[in-house]
Amino acid sequence: MTKVSVIELNESPNRDASSTLNIQANQKPRINRAESEYKLVKLIEQHNQEKWYHTLLQIVVPFIIAGFGMVAAGVLLDEVQKWELFLNIKEIIVLVPALLGLKGNLEMTLASRLSTNVNLKEVNDRQSAKDAILGNIALTQIQSIIVGLLASFIASITEFVAERTFYLKNILILIVTSISTASLASLLLGLIIMFIIIISSKFKINPDNIATPIAASLGDVVTLAILSSIGTLFYKVKDMIYIHFIVIGLFIILIPFLVIYCNGNKFVKETLYKGWTPVIIAMIISSLAGVILEIAINFYTGIAIFQPVVNGVGGNIVGIFASRLGTSLHKTGNKGKWAFWAPKKFYLYAYDAFFSFTNPEHKTGLVLLGLTLPGHTLFFFIIYLIKSQNLSTQLVLFYLGLIFTQVLILLILCYIMVHVFWRWNQNPDIMCIPLLTAIGDFLGVCLLFLCFHLVYLTGQIEIRNSTTGNIFSTSYFPANTTVI
Repeated sequence: MTKVSVIELNESPNRDASSTLNIQANQKPRINRAESEYKLVKLIEQHNQEKWYHTLLQIVVPFIIAGFGMVAAGVLLDEVQKWELFLNIKEIIVLVPALLGLKGNLEMTLASRLSTNVNLKEVNDRQSAKDAILGNIALTQIQSIIVGLLASFIASITEFVAERTFYLKNILILIVTSISTASLASLLLGLIIMFIIIISSKFKINPDNIATPIAASLGDVVTLAILSSIGTLFYKVKDMIYIHFIVIGLFIILIPFLVIYCNGNKFVKETLYKGWTPVIIAMIISSLAGVILEIAINFYTGIAIFQPVVNGVGGNIVGIFASRLGTSLHKTGNKGKWAFWAPKKFYLYAYDAFFSFTNPEHKTGLVLLGLTLPGHTLFFFIIYLIKSQNLSTQLVLFYLGLIFTQVLILLILCYIMVHVFWRWNQNPDIMCIPLLTAIGDFLGVCLLFLCFHLVYLTGQIEIRNSTTGNIFSTSYFPANTTVI
């Protein structure tokens, strides 16, 4: 059968309106090479008109606000790890990277997805805004409940490895705390993010620059506050296990109803079926980061306070870059084909991410990379002022060097992954941000652990917990988990 384009149908005198509308509804117009090049030129011209210092200003203000939120989360984590819940159920700390990582798995993906919808003018009236908001709330609830459940299973396995047996009350507290925290945090943050995106579009501010940093700033401290509060509440009623079963059951029963609604919502139907692989893989990676964090905290004092900042800044920066790259690809090409401005050789990706003029977001990459050291330096000294600790030159140098390495790796990986997933006919907004933020969590915790170990090797033995043995011992899991 001969293919007929929408343009040809529109020009045909014998066409009827209904057939044209049907084809337009079911067939997304393809962009040919000439049109793609034209759109890229226009996009680069538009970005050139957006001066680098305007981009910097739009990014740096929410970035600093986000950083203060991460610092607050770090201070909070440093305090709550001394609470009865964290002392008696050590595996609660394993949930921290996975649940804080929800801002990358869910909220930042939501921010990127909705920002792309707004930039492409798909959300342009009250009804479309309502459908987008309700659909995304329902979708993030499904994802958060399932991710919270899976994260609690990994934490439970960690307890089994440490204790060589399962304790029902401990397991129930881990499960109900994880699910409740994930659901409540996603609901609250999702509403805030969607409000910010819609308002920013009204004032003609690029929501890609605003939404992801705000998600990062609020995500860590809100999620950690909910985790510690909800966990403590369920810990206090640990003997009334029927409460835990009822809460878990209610969340699971809610899932089918949310699935039915999302299946009929055009804004989230694709993500409902295609967005699970990166979310689940990201949760596993973040949970592994949680296991490493538990080991690190067991060996070195003061490491917990830096974890939300290290992971949060990396996830924040790479989320902005991925979101803007995804928007540029949507505007200039077709999914399933290499963007013609993508590097032709694999080894060129690292260069093109920051210096290629055919990359419409190369300035964004440079601005984000340039923010890393000043931003981390500021947050580092704020943490030390809050904690009133002695300043170590070795710690400052190792910390800044390793964290800059983390961000550099993430930005290059982001540029590669966005293009590869686009070529694989996948939406980068759905696929890349969860994976990149989870990789950032894993890299961040590992490099933070390495940072403190290098400082220890230079002679700063006071940062070492006196109760721990050799760092390479096989018995690194804490043996003082309380059976309740």
